[in-house]
Amino acid sequence: MTIIDFIRLILKHIVLLIVVPIFLGCMVILLTMNPSFKYSSETLLYTGLASGSSIEMDKTFNYQATNTAFDNLINIINSRETQEEVAIRLLAQHLMLPEANPKYISKEHFIEFQKKIPKDIYEYVSKGNVTDIDSEQLNNYHYEPFPNEINRKNYEKTVSNLKALMKSGNDNFVYELLNYGEDDHYSLKAIAEIKAQRINSSDLMKLSFTTNDPGICQQTLSIYSQVCIINYKSIKENRSDAVVKYFENELEKARGYLKDAEDKLLEFNKSSNIINYYEQSKAVAVVKEDMDVNYKKITAELAGVEASAKKLEEKLKIQELIQEKSNIILKKKRDLGDLNFKIALTQSEIESGNKQQDILKLDKLKIQAETLVNEIKKGVDELYTYQNSIEGLPISKVLPDWINNVVESEKLKAQINVINGQNNKFQEVYAEYAPAGANMKRLEREISVAEQGYLEILHGLNLAKLKLQDSELSSNLKTIDSPYFPLTPNPTKRAVLIIAAAFLGGLLTLAIIFVMEYFDDTLRNSKIASKNTGLSSLGMIPKILLNPGNINLPFIQNRLIETITQNIIQYFSKKEILNRPKTIVVFSTQKMEGKTVITGNIAKSLKKEGKKVFVLTHKEKQKHLKNKRKSPILHKIFGYQDPRIDFDNPFLADISTYLSDDELRFYEMNTSFFDAKNYTDFLKSNSIEINNTPDFVIIELPAIIYHKYPTELIKNADLNILVCRSNRIWSDADISATKNLVETCESKINIVVNGVHINEIESVLGDLPKKRTKIRRKLKSIFKFQFLSKNHI
Repeated sequence: MTIIDFIRLILKHIVLLIVVPIFLGCMVILLTMNPSFKYSSETLLYTGLASGSSIEMDKTFNYQATNTAFDNLINIINSRETQEEVAIRLLAQHLMLPEANPKYISKEHFIEFQKKIPKDIYEYVSKGNVTDIDSEQLNNYHYEPFPNEINRKNYEKTVSNLKALMKSGNDNFVYELLNYGEDDHYSLKAIAEIKAQRINSSDLMKLSFTTNDPGICQQTLSIYSQVCIINYKSIKENRSDAVVKYFENELEKARGYLKDAEDKLLEFNKSSNIINYYEQSKAVAVVKEDMDVNYKKITAELAGVEASAKKLEEKLKIQELIQEKSNIILKKKRDLGDLNFKIALTQSEIESGNKQQDILKLDKLKIQAETLVNEIKKGVDELYTYQNSIEGLPISKVLPDWINNVVESEKLKAQINVINGQNNKFQEVYAEYAPAGANMKRLEREISVAEQGYLEILHGLNLAKLKLQDSELSSNLKTIDSPYFPLTPNPTKRAVLIIAAAFLGGLLTLAIIFVMEYFDDTLRNSKIASKNTGLSSLGMIPKILLNPGNINLPFIQNRLIETITQNIIQYFSKKEILNRPKTIVVFSTQKMEGKTVITGNIAKSLKKEGKKVFVLTHKEKQKHLKNKRKSPILHKIFGYQDPRIDFDNPFLADISTYLSDDELRFYEMNTSFFDAKNYTDFLKSNSIEINNTPDFVIIELPAIIYHKYPTELIKNADLNILVCRSNRIWSDADISATKNLVETCESKINIVVNGVHINEIESVLGDLPKKRTKIRRKLKSIFKFQFLSKNHI
């Protein structure tokens, strides 16, 4: 066996080599279980003494003061008062437990506890409704885990009762249990085993405890840490929160003043319809300024238009008829001016209200104005008969200009009247906004004063709380790592025994693997199969697994069947066979060896090389194999390959799917079958006709152990292929079945090993085609002692 084979063997059974030592180690643990084992637990307390937990930044670090503070803390932790408190609380908890609970006390120790506790002690256990225990006392000693079946108020009352009993004298059971006894759990001697030490130069204190019960160990440390915290606070803290309460009361008053001032401003805004006073007043001023500019502009335009109209009227002094008609036109002009004023006023109302009634009114006024304009134009047209003015100017040129000026002047007058009305409204708005601004300033100033007072009081409250917090931090211990429940006892010699058992288990398993490998007589590969059967090998076929991993299984299958075909052709090239069909008989000694699959794939490979192939196989019904739904559990546990077969693999396809009817025929196993000497006898007895002369005739026979077979056919065949499974041994039955055939035609019989393990293929193809990392390739070359080998030249 080479090193690479040894590595493969180890990797094949690696899970078995791991599981067996672990199993033996677990057995050692179970066999060495001892109730007298010691269990340890730890907890960490954060003190804040070393880093200067004070909030006041002007405090400087004092190394000596810090060491003194830690010494005081350790003395408080180790004080008798602390130990008595812890012992009584632990005793009260166990007295109130209705039954053993491994989280708090084991069953064995609970039975011992009940035996040594006098019955009269249970009279001090509180069971009723307790009213004299306040919530602050409950919160002070709030340690976890705490039994859910125990009422906390009753528990605190029981602790008080036991304390009173202990302090009543030195002849009661509780006093004797704590001071005189050698109890492993409740005596001061046992509680004193708790070790307190500072971790290096940090702020942390470590408390550790060891006892023979994991639940008691955790509970004792949990109670101890809480008792230390309360005792340390009661000694260090001497403060009053009167200042904080004063500032809180004043802050509430200031909040009320500020709220009242803000409510006043809110009501003022509601009553004055103010959303944003400054933006609204600014908008009003901008609109008023734009209106004034527009008023001046219209006034200037009106003056110019009236002057122009007056000048034109002077040029239009004509006869009385013209004067009369002019009077009519002027009257209509005045009417038109009134209508334009009404139109301008209605448009202003529409812009402010946009009512449908105003819109209809505007349309009616526009129609009337248009009618008057048309009448004026008609009257003017009658005056056109007069061609010249008194100054000799054409009447047709003067009259239109005069009419336009008259219309425009009336329009501008109407706009001025509307602007005058809007100006009055703006004066009313100014009258409202002027006092509103002053009132708003006063209210805002009142809010600002109330807000400043509120902020000052809030600042004072923060300073008072900061001072109070500084005092609390300097005397506040915190549990940052709660005591854990010790699942395993402290290390003993059992660890050495476990290691020895695991080591011996590994050696024993490795020895068993080597023995199994040494005594494995299965036909694992072509080399071993040739050695066991005494026959030459044509090749081997791997087992077609459902999940071959990263190996290119189709390539390996095709290459191996091509190798077998090549060996067959080379075999016939050495024989002096005339130009006739070459007969190949494929048989096996046992059933289900894979003859049909190998026969079909050999025929398919020969057909690819351009050879004419004719296959004869029996009509015996083959047993249909079914895959298991899941991989066997043992294979998963021990990490072996999934043994299920991939029935959908093209290599296992039915032979009829890739051979035509002229290339594949079936024969009957009748009396003529046993007397057949060559393939032509098969054709005659089964009335089979072939259209051409094949190059190769492949005849598949059933298992020769279970069926009678034509001996003369095998003797006369050009080549006999014996198919064997790799996972079985070459038994005496196989030797007896092939004895006569081997004696008569040994040189014609070759074997093909079917279903070999994929790693055995390397003896034929070399390195299997699969993805390998550079590290894996390097390790493989090292194990093969190929230190200087390269893949390419």
